[in-house]
Amino acid sequence: MTAREKPRPPGPQAADRLPGLESRLFDIPEDKFVEVVRLLERVRDHPDVRQTFAAIRPRLAQVRPDRRPTLKRVLCMPFEDVLEGFGVADMPLGHIERRVIEPVWRLVTEYGDRHQLDQLDRQVQEAAPGNLNALRNIGRRLWPMAAQVIREAIPGAIRGATDQDAARQGMWRLLHGDEGMHRQAQDVAAFLEIGLTIEALKDTLSPRPLPVLEDSHLAAIEQAAQAVARQSTGLVHHLLLVAASRLGTPADLLVALDGLDLGKARWEQPAIVARLGGLVVTDLEERAARFGGAGGKGEGGVGSGPAAVSPEEAVAIAERLVASVDTTSAAVEVLAEPAYRGRLDAVKAAVRTMVAGNVLDTAPQGILTAVAAPADHGRPVPVDETLQAAAEDHARALRRCEGLADALGLHQPLKDAVASMEKGLQSRAQALLAGYPAVAADPDAAETAEINLFYALRLLELVAGPAKADRLRTAIMAATGEFDDREGYQA
Repeated sequence: MTAREKPRPPGPQAADRLPGLESRLFDIPEDKFVEVVRLLERVRDHPDVRQTFAAIRPRLAQVRPDRRPTLKRVLCMPFEDVLEGFGVADMPLGHIERRVIEPVWRLVTEYGDRHQLDQLDRQVQEAAPGNLNALRNIGRRLWPMAAQVIREAIPGAIRGATDQDAARQGMWRLLHGDEGMHRQAQDVAAFLEIGLTIEALKDTLSPRPLPVLEDSHLAAIEQAAQAVARQSTGLVHHLLLVAASRLGTPADLLVALDGLDLGKARWEQPAIVARLGGLVVTDLEERAARFGGAGGKGEGGVGSGPAAVSPEEAVAIAERLVASVDTTSAAVEVLAEPAYRGRLDAVKAAVRTMVAGNVLDTAPQGILTAVAAPADHGRPVPVDETLQAAAEDHARALRRCEGLADALGLHQPLKDAVASMEKGLQSRAQALLAGYPAVAADPDAAETAEINLFYALRLLELVAGPAKADRLRTAIMAATGEFDDREGYQA
């Protein structure tokens, strides 16, 4: 490829067309997506480019291409695991909102050591994508400096900054006087202060999410907590937030904390456990509120309304939430906090509402409507493959609810829903069987009708089990001439 043929970064005219490109970037092949991302990163300071990156962040999180490192990205490394996610189910304990990053970064660049920042920026530009050690060496100098800038700016935002204290005025201005963002900026400073320890711990607690907390993981957490406690006992909590964020079930860490030696923070261990326990309970409330529509009553446990999820997603979310509630229940017993029991019971009630609303109540529409109506003086209607796939997913979700019935008190509602679906599928299948002789003489129409029948059989088998579907299978085979025994099928 000649220099003239090499792709160039998008110029001003291309950037003006970026808003229309955002939706297309979700559909193009992964290799092309990575190529476009790398081109866009060369002009990422353009407002439309920044808007495009914000829009495609969910796919960036999924594909995770080796992106060009920047100093801002290095700044975020110690607290990237606690950043709010892109889905409603991806919110770590004590999460940092992404809107906090830009004002904190501006504060650091405006009031940090300009010479040092320029030097570090040159080093970042020379670092290869994916060279984690190089980025951590840059962070070794950046993180303490940035933490100090933020720490020095924070007090003035509370007491009222003077005209002479530009940094403190700047912090309050950049955070728009928002107390929530102000608290999160304080947390960012804490994560930055222990950035190197966090990065070392992340290597051990990999890959993320960890399904099981092994002894080796606990030993690494204990060692890191002791090192942080020597620096400041108040920072141990932030280290544990990162550790919890890397677990499939954060409550597992809460259970294990009682057996860990936190070094100089051992006298504060009950308070640390209580604080983390409160966050775990509040986190469960928030998740339940997002999906079940029942707002939590703990601090920060207010949802913006139930999120629409598919039946399979609803069951998977419910399984995770129930497991977390059970683990948390065992852990918070030692805290002697009676309110937690009621709050956790409310979480289960919200999960029950979510499962009922997204799986049981929607079963007639989600499953029965996939079965095509029999031909009415004409050719049978072909199967809608999209509807059939969704119906099969819904049927699987319905059966998976059996594993949640005990925990959520869903035995009777689930039994009723399964019985209703079985009856409805049997009835629709019999109607298809009754209409089959009218189209049997037309090979194409007969093939379409047979496909309809076997897809209905597939749904019945998923909902009611193979034994319940055997009689329908026998009747279909007899009607379509698969064998000579034409014993009639009765619904």
